[in-house]
Amino acid sequence: MLRYNLYLNDILRAIKNRRSIRNYKKDLVPESYVFDILKAAVFAPNSHHNRSIEFIVIKDQKTKNRLYLLLGQGYLKQAPLLIAPVINIKKSTSPIQDISVASENIFIQATYLGLGAAWKNIKPHQINKVKKVLCIPSNFLIINLIPLGYPKAKRRPHTDKDFDFKKIHYDFFNKRS
Repeated sequence: MLRYNLYLNDILRAIKNRRSIRNYKKDLVPESYVFDILKAAVFAPNSHHNRSIEFIVIKDQKTKNRLYLLLGQGYLKQAPLLIAPVINIKKSTSPIQDISVASENIFIQATYLGLGAAWKNIKPHQINKVKKVLCIPSNFLIINLIPLGYPKAKRRPHTDKDFDFKKIHYDFFNKRS
């Protein structure tokens, strides 16, 4: 039981410390970290256990610059690497949800390893342009990019004060005035 509690505390600590990071040091992310992050993403739950999600790891500065020109947000070209979760829409029954869950696992594992990450949304009118830059086949969907790197500054973790009990409902939505 003690071992379980220690493990649970590690998970909650990573979740509390996870903040969106958009300023990165130039330090490279070790390959072993990238591997662990991708492993966490691959092990994420997915619809009907179809395993239709794949990942593009982007380190090439020219590619990051092209994505920046398309999407804005300077942190896209500043981050040492980007991860692009993509999903085969012919296999997945819930592509948005599957990408979202895998992305969250990336965030938690990256935080645990001392890295920072953020969700960079790709708007519907930008998707085909991003797919062209990354050579993503037409039967795959991309909705976000995840820049990763060592944070330039540490952000305040969430605390128990950030937890709002009023947002918890039991059995039905409790209407309040």
